[in-house]
Amino acid sequence: MTARHPKWRSARRIALAGALLIAALAYGNHRWQQLLHAQGIEHLSWQGLHFSLSGPTLQRLQLEQRQATGSRLQIAAEHLRLDWPTHDDQGWHLPRLRIADLKVDWQASSSSGSPPVPHSPDLHILAALPRHMAIDTFDTWLPCASGRCLLQGSLQASHTGAQLLPAHLELRLRHEGQRLTLHADLDGQPDLQELALQTRVLFNEEQRIRLSSTLKTLKDNGTKQVWRGELAMPGLPEAPWLQDWLGQWLGPWPADATPSLQAMRLEADWQLQWPQGPLELQRLSKMAQGEARIHAQVPEPWPVPGFGLLQGNLNLKLAGNAGDWLPRQVQADLRLTRPQGTWLEGIPEPLRPETLQLQIAPRPVNALSDAPHLPLSLQLRSQGQARTLLQCELDITPQLPDWRLELKAGRIELDVPRLQLADSRLERLNVRLQMTGQLDRERLQLTLEKESRFNLEQLGLAELRLAGLKGQLAGLRLAAEHSGGALRALQLSGPLRLQTAHLLHPRLQAQGWRWQGRLDAAGVRQRLAGTLQSEQGLAMSLQLQRSSDGALAMDAQLTEILLHAGNPLAATLIDWPARLDLDKGRLQGRARLRLRPGAPLLAELELQPQDLSGIYDRSELRGLSGRLQARLRGSQLELQLTELEVAHLNPGLPLGPLRLRGQYSTSLAQPLRGQLAWQQAELALLGGRAWLSPSNQDLSTGSASFSVRLEGLQLGELFRLYPAEGLAGQGTLNGRLPLLTGPAGVRIEQGRLENSGPGILQFRSERIRTLARTNPAMKLVAEALEDFHFSQLSSDLGYDEQGTLHMVLRLEGRNPTLEKGRPIHFNINLEEDIPALLTSLQLTDRVSERIRQRVQQRLQQDPDAH
Repeated sequence: MTARHPKWRSARRIALAGALLIAALAYGNHRWQQLLHAQGIEHLSWQGLHFSLSGPTLQRLQLEQRQATGSRLQIAAEHLRLDWPTHDDQGWHLPRLRIADLKVDWQASSSSGSPPVPHSPDLHILAALPRHMAIDTFDTWLPCASGRCLLQGSLQASHTGAQLLPAHLELRLRHEGQRLTLHADLDGQPDLQELALQTRVLFNEEQRIRLSSTLKTLKDNGTKQVWRGELAMPGLPEAPWLQDWLGQWLGPWPADATPSLQAMRLEADWQLQWPQGPLELQRLSKMAQGEARIHAQVPEPWPVPGFGLLQGNLNLKLAGNAGDWLPRQVQADLRLTRPQGTWLEGIPEPLRPETLQLQIAPRPVNALSDAPHLPLSLQLRSQGQARTLLQCELDITPQLPDWRLELKAGRIELDVPRLQLADSRLERLNVRLQMTGQLDRERLQLTLEKESRFNLEQLGLAELRLAGLKGQLAGLRLAAEHSGGALRALQLSGPLRLQTAHLLHPRLQAQGWRWQGRLDAAGVRQRLAGTLQSEQGLAMSLQLQRSSDGALAMDAQLTEILLHAGNPLAATLIDWPARLDLDKGRLQGRARLRLRPGAPLLAELELQPQDLSGIYDRSELRGLSGRLQARLRGSQLELQLTELEVAHLNPGLPLGPLRLRGQYSTSLAQPLRGQLAWQQAELALLGGRAWLSPSNQDLSTGSASFSVRLEGLQLGELFRLYPAEGLAGQGTLNGRLPLLTGPAGVRIEQGRLENSGPGILQFRSERIRTLARTNPAMKLVAEALEDFHFSQLSSDLGYDEQGTLHMVLRLEGRNPTLEKGRPIHFNINLEEDIPALLTSLQLTDRVSERIRQRVQQRLQQDPDAH
């Protein structure tokens, strides 16, 4: 075998090393790109990198970072110089970093929500920064109250290395040739168990704000920290540039006034203790214990971001223990104008205040009380479209942890000229509440006392209008669990009385209504039960309930109506038939309604009349009893008649009883075009009956046909009631009437009547006899009909929409005393105006006086009416 040449082996080693180097560079670049992507860095570049004996320098560095929330950070730095790391007794460190010019542009996302809660920095990590840092000039664009604002200045910072302390920061800001300087000095023990911060803010080299703070870890167990501090701001310089500058960051000043910066005073001191951990505001509020004092004097409106323009005086001393913060001393006279912030979002716009004024003052201490307590008087007023007043006396027992707050002589007044909420409109709302209550670390209890009420001149809810609405609220109680500064499991319960002078609705007569009952509401479950009564005497027991899943249930029971005392339904319902007048009997009813989110409306109604009597149009009725049930599911309506009976009907002819039993189903969109079914439809008529065989009918076309059967009609009853002189007889008739209904009315086609056996017809009229003396043919007819024994009596009949009855009558029989009883046949054509006939009967004593009066009144108004 031939040995490989040594040059070949060297070339192979070089190629392998090159491949490994390329792979390492590719992998390093891949990991670098992954790191940039994970940090949201979309662009990173630099120019002019040079190395010297003192360290590296960069002519320009650019970085652009975009967060998932949409916020963006852009940094551009020029002439960066970093000294080489050096080594001393503390180890390796970076001596110095200097940036000649720095530009920072941060744009917050409009949908990023609340800013993150800042965490306390890890001081050991800060020690890794260069010991001396300097930024000769910087320009920073940040979000502010006026949109985006520019900060310009310089920065100097230094520390002592790994031990960090002491450290110093000097921030100098420039604005329109003026200077604001922040000096901060941090010192303490090398183990960071005790830190001291001294901060001063100078305006044009004159000190205006001072902050002193110490943070110490207790040496006894090393698990608790104590934070003490003092803040003093005796006033800011009176300078137009400062007012303009602060206005950019805090919000605009009042257009009609410029606050006096020199007159504003702020002093605060605190001493807090909490378990060792991060220095975070949220953690302090829940775990710290100690005391804090604030004294503020703001004589002219001062912008407070998220609240508005605040002015006034405040003296406040607080004591806290594990989240419970209570006042030990309070005195306040504060006024807030031009409110702003998210706290207004939960208040309907017409109720949002234009100004708020809070006054808190101490009351005399009861010397006989052994328990420590803080008596205060509180008054809160709001002005705007709505005017609100809250006044009360507070007795605070600031003994931690078992603190207690008692509310005495509480009073709330609310006056709203008008209020539009969705489809509801209120006018001249006046609320007056008196209350007492108690709040402690576990629960809240409030009780409305007598004279708690509201008045509302007008309330509009869609088609419903209430005028002169009054409510009595005395006895209502509010209870809730109190934990962590929040209220949970709210419960509102107690009596509720409402009254309206007029209730207006397209389906109801205008009248007053009263409600008296009880309200029980707990979270998402509410229940209202009581009695609703109208001015005209209609009353019902009503129960409304809303469950946790949003379902609404209503159950109503109609108080039994005794119609001899009046008919409250007719005085309440617009759609009550004007021709129906009931004056005797009883009526009971109940209704149910169920409404679930995402499900169709379900409603049920049941009416039970008992022995009702009265008048419908020009007909008397007596003994109406039975049961009517209606069921609505979404847009589908079902009606059911169960054993409905009318004992007596009299439209001029006595009829009855009438018995009905059946069902009807339809859609609310076309209520008269549904499906009709019946099991019984029967009317007693002229000693016999008329009825429909059990069947069903489709009314979707607007027309329908019914085959009415007649059986056992007695001629004697007919002639007794028919107003014809000298007409009498005996016999029984059967038949059928094809009844057709349509948009034009009711008609009968090809109806048929016939006798079921022999009978007698007698017609003895003096007027006919007089006519027969001069007419031989008429003489034979008159003599035959005086005592006509028929073997057949039949008729074809029809009835048109104008109310005309057409009959073709055929008679076969004989008169035993005429011509030895030879057979005689008659064919008679008859035509009768049935409405006119009924009208004539209704003008006789066959009906009640009230019906006669109705007929006479109608004839006087329209002589052609029937």
